[in-house]
Amino acid sequence: MKRKKLWRLRTEEYSKAAFEVLSEVGLSGTTVEKVANHAGVSKTNVLHYFGSKTRLLEMALRFGNADLARGVKALLIRSNTPWERIYSVIEGNFSRQYYNPKIAHAWLCLLAEVPYQPSYQRIQTALHSRMKSNLTHALVQVTDRENADETALAISVMIDGLWMRCGLHDGGIDRETALAQMDALIGARFPDCPDRLTAKARISEIQDILTVG
Repeated sequence: MKRKKLWRLRTEEYSKAAFEVLSEVGLSGTTVEKVANHAGVSKTNVLHYFGSKTRLLEMALRFGNADLARGVKALLIRSNTPWERIYSVIEGNFSRQYYNPKIAHAWLCLLAEVPYQPSYQRIQTALHSRMKSNLTHALVQVTDRENADETALAISVMIDGLWMRCGLHDGGIDRETALAQMDALIGARFPDCPDRLTAKARISEIQDILTVG
């Protein structure tokens, strides 16, 4: 049991280090040696847990997804209405902690490998499936099934696009602009829905509290 816990702690630590190195130097500049230096250990130590750079980067992608998912979940469990659950997904994907050019650049580096790495594809498929499930479950409670499916797809596509724009260069689309764009999309699809704005304000307030905490 002790060895399993140590293994889990080390793999998470080195996965985080790999993600942080990616955000600084990009995919081509990321090496196992640089990740090891960033984590303060030897290259041999990192390879002992991962075996290869490909596996290390796969776990970096898993780390990033898991961290983001925890942020969304923290909001979802505090949501009381369908609209609050919808805005939990949106706010969670644009948290101050994660939505910035460096982290977005790391995402772009890893996503560029998705077409060539089946394991990366599985990770992204799971991420998109979870987002669709969370959104659709809430949206079918405020609209018909067809509109719920179309809106869930529109939201997820826009989230991906805004993250991509954020990661292309410094000074790209910031968090406030991204959230405004998301709200414009939702507002266009649901123009006469005061409950939406109330839910948005509450989830935004909860996000601020969680960020400070």
